[in-house]
Amino acid sequence: MSKTNKKPAAGARANRTRAEILNAAEQLFASRGFAATRLEDVAEEVGVTRAALFYHFKDKQMLFEAMIANAFETLNTDLHDLLDATDKGIAERLRLAAEAWVNAILSRPTLARLIMRFVADGYEQAPRNIFWDDQQLPRKFFDLFQEGRKSGELKPLNSDPFHAASAIVGTTVFYVGALSTLMPTDQFEPLAPEQAAAHKAETLRMLCNLLGIES
Repeated sequence: MSKTNKKPAAGARANRTRAEILNAAEQLFASRGFAATRLEDVAEEVGVTRAALFYHFKDKQMLFEAMIANAFETLNTDLHDLLDATDKGIAERLRLAAEAWVNAILSRPTLARLIMRFVADGYEQAPRNIFWDDQQLPRKFFDLFQEGRKSGELKPLNSDPFHAASAIVGTTVFYVGALSTLMPTDQFEPLAPEQAAAHKAETLRMLCNLLGIES
């Protein structure tokens, strides 16, 4: 086999290993937090040596930051696209963005746990923000909120957009990341399809009520 055939295969293996490391790191950081997660634990979970892990990430900080970026990349992109969709009205854009947020957290529960760990562990070892965009997403939401108020498309219960944002973000993060530890799982399973659908419906109704838009 020629060298030109070997290199792509080696590159593909390296990419697979990197993806496996990021996936394992996501699970471990979400369940244990930054301080309690060891690189040896991640390597063992993937089935590689510590040296092989260092080939991809020189230290735990680099792994953590790459994991955060990887975990939230799709949601970040989706939210930007929805909030930027100028062919839709402000109310519809905000509704669709909220729905995308809820769907993403429900389908990938580690995101909720990472956010809770991110907050609980403080910012010493964490990147500046979850979405890696210099706070562009919150700014877009706040700008749309104010634009909708001025145009009359939104009639929010509170003039401060932080109240609506914190209610929507916090409700789903707590529902997915914490509620199962407070409720007996033999009586209530938050991620069961019918319960997840009910949570999404209630969250979107809450958004419409908070922003003063028709549901």
